Parts: sequence; structure tokens; C-alpha cells
Amino acid sequence: MPTQIKNKEGTELFSHEGDLREALEAAAAARVDLTKAVLDGADLSGMDLEDMNLRQVSLRGANLRGSSLENVNLAGANLHEAQLRGSNLERADMREVVLAGCNLEGCNLEGARLVGANLVGINAQGSNLEGADLARANLEGANLEGCNLEDARMSEANLTRVNLRRSNLEGVDLDGANLTRADLRSANLEKADLRDCRLEGANLREANLERVQFDRANLTNACFDSSNLERASFSAATLTGATFHNANLDRVKGFIPPEPEPP
Repeated sequence: MPTQIKNKEGTELFSHEGDLREALEAAAAARVDLTKAVLDGADLSGMDLEDMNLRQVSLRGANLRGSSLENVNLAGANLHEAQLRGSNLERADMREVVLAGCNLEGCNLEGARLVGANLVGINAQGSNLEGADLARANLEGANLEGCNLEDARMSEANLTRVNLRRSNLEGVDLDGANLTRADLRSANLEKADLRDCRLEGANLREANLERVQFDRANLTNACFDSSNLERASFSAATLTGATFHNANLDRVKGFIPPEPEPP
């Protein structure tokens, strides 16, 4: 009996003898456009879906563990609470995608485009996001511990309460991002751009912040204890209540120590 792949309006996009996995393999081989296909809850673990057009598909709760999605077009797709652990999403187009609550642990997202994506509460611990574009993405409460985000673009992203402990953010663009109460302990942010950022209550204890630009950032009540701030820039930054115990402030620019709290 043939398996039919339909879109959200119920229109058949592709039909093939066999189960859904076989149908998708045939669709991939034939380079079928599966825009708006409904694949909720599907088991696609370990599948090769490289270069497919899956724009605006619905993959809510789908299992994509260990799958190959390199160069796939998932722009506008809904993958709410999908399982993507260990998947390869290198250079995938995931603009405006919904990945809230997804497991992306150990994924390769190098060079992926995630502009404006909904990544609220994702678990991407240990993933590779080098050079990824996360501008204006919503990552509130996400777990990015131990991730590689070198040279990623995260300008104007929402990183409220995100876990970035021990992550590599060297050269990352966080201009205008919201990092309120973010956990950045022992993270590497060397040469990162944090101009106009909100870092209220953020924890940067023991972080490497060499040559970071904090110009005009709101650092109210942030913790910089034991961090390396050599050659960092603080021009016009707000430092009310911030702490710098045992921090390396060698050759820091524009730094005005915060007023001590009254006894």
C-alpha cells in the first residue's frame, strides 16, 4: 500500500510504495519539494535528508536523532519538542524555525542560519554552532553548556537565563543581545562584541573576557569575579552593583569602578 505525504491543506505531495521512511528516501532521491508537509511524530532517526526542501514542514515531536540534514531547507518549519540529538545540520537554512523544547545535544550546526528562530528551552549541550547565524533568535532558558559558538552571529538575540558555562564564544557578535541572568562561568569570550548588551545579573566568574567590547552595555549586578578582562573596553557601560573581585583589569579601557555599596 502506498504511503502518501500530504501538506497542511491535505494535498498530496508525494506517494510511494512502502513505509514513510522509504517514501522519504524516494522523495529525497527524486528531489521532491515537500514544502508544508505534515510529518508530526515521524521516526526519521538516522535518515539521510541532505539538500531536501522541507520549508514550513510540521515535524512536531518527530525523532530525527542522528539524521543528516546538511544543507536542508527548514525555514519556517515547526519542530517543537523534536528529538535531534547527534544530528548533522551543517549549513541548514532554519530561519524563523520553531525548535522550542528540542533536544539538540551534540549536534553539528556549523554555519546554520537560525535568524529569528524560536529556540526557547532547547538542550544543545556540547553542540557545534561555529559561524552560525542566530541574530534575533529567542534562546531564553536554553542549555548551551560546553558549546562551540566561535564567530557566531547572535546580535539582538534573547539569551535571558541561558546556560553558557564553559562554552567557546571567541569572536562572537552579541551586539544588542539580552543576556540578563545568563550563566557564563568559565566561558571563553575573547574578542567578542557585547556592545549595547544587557547583562544584568549575569555570572561571568572566571570567564576569559580578553579584548571584549562592553561599550554602552548594562552590567548592573553582573559578577566578573576572577575573570580575565585584559584590554577589555567599558566605555559608557553601566556598572552599578557589578563585582570584580580578583579580576584581571590590566590595560582595561573606559573602566570606572562601581561605587561600593553602603554599609
